[in-house]
Amino acid sequence: MRHPLSIRALLLLTVGVLTALIALLVANEVYQQWERLEKIHTLKTATLVSDPLFDVMERLSVERDMAYSLLFNDDPAFAQTLHPRLENSRKEADAALTATLQALSTYDFPGLKEQIQTCRTQFAALQKTRRQIDNALTLPLDKRNPTLPDRWFDEVTAMTLQTENVWLEFIKHFREVDPVVSLQMRFKYDLRAIMENSGRERALIGRLIVQNADATPTERAKLLRWQGAVDEAWIAADSLAEQGKLYPAITLAFKEAKSHYDNVYGMVQDIFYVPGTQHGANYPFAADFWFELSEETTDSFYELKNAVIKETHGYLDALEARAQRVILWHAILLILTFMLCFYSFYVITYRVIRPINGIVAALLAAMQGKPVSMPKITNAEDEIGKLAQVLHAFQRNANLLIAIVASSDDAIISKTMDGIITSWNASAERLFGYNAAEMIGQHINLIIPPERRKEEQQIIAQIRQGKPVEHFETMRMDKHGRYIHIALTVSPIRDATGNVIGASKTARDITARKKAEAELIHYTHALERSNRELDDFAYIASHDLKEPLRGIHNHSRFLLEDNADKLDAESVKKLNRLVYLSQRMERLVNDLLYFSRLGRQELAIQKTDINEVIHDIENTLDHFLVEHKARISIPVPLPIITCDKPRVTELFRNLITNAVKYNDRPEKTVEIGFLSTYASPQGIPYKNVFYVKDDGKGIAREFHEEIFRIFKRLQNSTGIEDGTGVGLTFVKKIVERHGGKIWLESEPGRGTTFYFTLEGSNDDTAKII
Repeated sequence: MRHPLSIRALLLLTVGVLTALIALLVANEVYQQWERLEKIHTLKTATLVSDPLFDVMERLSVERDMAYSLLFNDDPAFAQTLHPRLENSRKEADAALTATLQALSTYDFPGLKEQIQTCRTQFAALQKTRRQIDNALTLPLDKRNPTLPDRWFDEVTAMTLQTENVWLEFIKHFREVDPVVSLQMRFKYDLRAIMENSGRERALIGRLIVQNADATPTERAKLLRWQGAVDEAWIAADSLAEQGKLYPAITLAFKEAKSHYDNVYGMVQDIFYVPGTQHGANYPFAADFWFELSEETTDSFYELKNAVIKETHGYLDALEARAQRVILWHAILLILTFMLCFYSFYVITYRVIRPINGIVAALLAAMQGKPVSMPKITNAEDEIGKLAQVLHAFQRNANLLIAIVASSDDAIISKTMDGIITSWNASAERLFGYNAAEMIGQHINLIIPPERRKEEQQIIAQIRQGKPVEHFETMRMDKHGRYIHIALTVSPIRDATGNVIGASKTARDITARKKAEAELIHYTHALERSNRELDDFAYIASHDLKEPLRGIHNHSRFLLEDNADKLDAESVKKLNRLVYLSQRMERLVNDLLYFSRLGRQELAIQKTDINEVIHDIENTLDHFLVEHKARISIPVPLPIITCDKPRVTELFRNLITNAVKYNDRPEKTVEIGFLSTYASPQGIPYKNVFYVKDDGKGIAREFHEEIFRIFKRLQNSTGIEDGTGVGLTFVKKIVERHGGKIWLESEPGRGTTFYFTLEGSNDDTAKII
């Protein structure tokens, strides 16, 4: 039988494996950086080898331009000026080409040797053509071979292109080493294209100046094509300089080279590039001046090329230094990893495993009932030392915990999954009447009523799934057979492997609470019945009161109509007062009836446009508003909400008429608005709040609650058109029926603003139109 590894062996094995993995990762990174360092070395060498090809191509281009112009001119002074430059360009080009091809021959790249061989073959042919040119320059102009200039032009062009092919074939093997260097090499390629095409322009323009001839349409097309290629190469070079991080180092050289080209070729733009132009009797400058200007452009190209080469070498030096630093730091990290590994072995063995073994031995002894003392820990402040202190404290507090459970006000019972009781605290003895000796070992069904034993089966099934049963209200029996209301919480008890082996029950006597709940339900039903009876009484009483009121009103009017001339003035006044009071009493009864209906009738909820509601109220109150010189103002559009439209219409009508009636200004304004958010002066936040604001008398703070009481009026009645004092009571009732709240803000002499919310306006779906 295979024994499992000890914790010590597992920890040591884990640390060893982790150390090996870290060492492998670090070593792999060191190896990769070493390979990269080798590639950077190779790339630096390759750059030093390939950069002279740039000089070869440009010197060949200059040689082509000068020889091409000399073949069309037999002026000794002109030849004496250009021939030394021609010889110098030949020597520089030959030396650079020979040295570079020799260096490139050491690289065993596929395809490179073939390109080098082709380049050497073309160079040998070029040297042969050079000798023919030297012989031709000794002859008069009319004796020279007329095909030699164009053949020479084509051969040098082909040679520069082949040199370019050698360069491209060589550098393509280094593009994957670093993308920035690859972009910088590409930049040099575009710079080479600029120099080659500008050299062709220079050669053709030089030949035309030497011949004092105008450019033919074909020659102008060539010049325009070459100039277009130069412009495209400038654009590409500009983009590559940005991508290849060259701009900070070459900005000045780049702008100077571009400026030289634009100035030199812009000077002759109108002469050689515009179709149909004639230069007149002579060109405004001589050929040697033109070549001198062109050489200045070439020199600026050289400066730009040198700046790029310097930046590339500096960048490669930085890459090399960075790779060396990475290798160094990873080597240091590898050493530290091994040191940490050895230290971890020491800590695990001497400061973790040995103390834990001592603690475990002490706990095993404690489980067997033996007196124990915790092992001595070297460092009592580290984790192992604190663990020993915690376990010692746990040992001391175990008895305290047992005492707490025993003295708990709740009955705490534990049992097996078969229902056998294993513990029974003092509160369980008081609640059920059985002592611990009577219950431990008995089945839990002893205290469960027969009709509720299925509940126990369901609880057991849920506990087997490891789920606690919380706040489960049920009935249990005490020793005398009396039923007890209890709140039960059941939690699973698990063994060391996590398997559920039993359940712990906490039972609380809730008999008194259940009795109080039953009484509360009884009182609630009684209150609901009383409210219904009061509503019915108000409804019936209001109908029954109307009949005698109508009789008093009618008989009083009859007396006035039939006997007004027979009665004295005081009697007539009293009868009129009786008519007024009976009418007012009838209005009060009607308002009381309506108020009772507000509490009984269901709301007719519908989508309601509050703008239309206010418009309808304006039309209805048109005469009233004109009579009182009042107007309604709506600063912003009001929303569409869900509400009882007739009730909400009445709500706004009551607030508007009150705002007009109790306003002593000559010109009255009632403002109706809506606020998506609002904080009351008490700091209470509200959402979607309507308001009705007037500029009238205002209301003292002590009456802000009183005005909502039914039949409460702040002013004495002055006439038959005065209200009954129930308008604001209706308003409050309508708001409350919609689940809203109403309040006001007012001070005497500063007007009044009623704020209210409606249930339909309090959710986020209220739509402003």
